[in-house]
Amino acid sequence: MFTKNEQRLQSERRDNQLKNPFAKKSTDVIRVLLINYPKTWTMRDLAEESGVALGYASRVSKALIKQRLALRSSARAELKIIDPTELLIRWATFANFVARSTFIEYYTNVDDIKTFLKGLKDEKNREYALTGLAGALLVEPFVRPTNIHIYVKTEDSARKFAHHLDLMPIEENGNVKFVIAPSEGIFYAAQLIDKINVVSDIQLYVDLYNYPGRGREAADELYKKIEKKWGRRE
Repeated sequence: MFTKNEQRLQSERRDNQLKNPFAKKSTDVIRVLLINYPKTWTMRDLAEESGVALGYASRVSKALIKQRLALRSSARAELKIIDPTELLIRWATFANFVARSTFIEYYTNVDDIKTFLKGLKDEKNREYALTGLAGALLVEPFVRPTNIHIYVKTEDSARKFAHHLDLMPIEENGNVKFVIAPSEGIFYAAQLIDKINVVSDIQLYVDLYNYPGRGREAADELYKKIEKKWGRRE
């Protein structure tokens, strides 16, 4: 059994490990906070909605409070985001979709992206979600993409999709890139647009923000839609 002092030290060590709330699974909590803004949360409800342990949700919340991104008036009060725009941009700035993702690349001869995407409408397996510029094309058309990014849960899922879509495997520079989702949270609040799954607007914004070429422009355009959902005018 641990003494109270040992338990306190262990808790402090865990808190110190979350100095950066935008790393790893912490973003599953942040995603829920931003998608549901301006809702406030008890720790238990936040943990359940995010799919994380209660203690972990509490540590993420403490990290956000320390960085003045969220607040609680007392230990029993609900967590409230101070400024969702700042939180979103801080997360997007830290994230780097290209550098931090695991890609499995394929090639399609289909030149028209909308023609290619029609193949996903017949896909019975719904455990995928478009992101990047291809996702933006369906959510808030702004830039015509040359590559298609699709989140899937496993490499086996990518192979099955590739077979269904008649794709050719390629080591690099493929125009269809399956992205292995780092957690189930990636698919949280995914939206069905014209019978095709696309990640939430929040996740899409984060993925576009540092994307090469015109990713930032597409993210800025998408932000206008996010801002309206939040009921904000800045």
